[in-house]
Amino acid sequence: MIFFFFSLSILDGAARSGASLFNEFKNALFSRVSQNAVRTVARNVFFHLHSLDLSFHLNKNTGSLSRAIDRGTKFFFYFLMIIQRKEKKNFLK
Repeated sequence: MIFFFFSLSILDGAARSGASLFNEFKNALFSRVSQNAVRTVARNVFFHLHSLDLSFHLNKNTGSLSRAIDRGTKFFFYFLMIIQRKEKKNFLK
């Protein structure tokens, strides 16, 4: 009887360790994918801004433009984090 409870305890520990390991692997993979996506979007915006006419840059406030780009990049990263949390909640159900 004691052996049965001891083996259940070992199995529970193994299951928890496996779930924790899987969660860490998922976080590592998702962070790499999300950082790559944010970098790609930021690079595309950067190249697009450099392809615009000089008159556009002379007529716009450059500081507010870079701030808007920074906010957009941060929002994109935040949006990816929300998606990850929803997937985690759906996985746990």
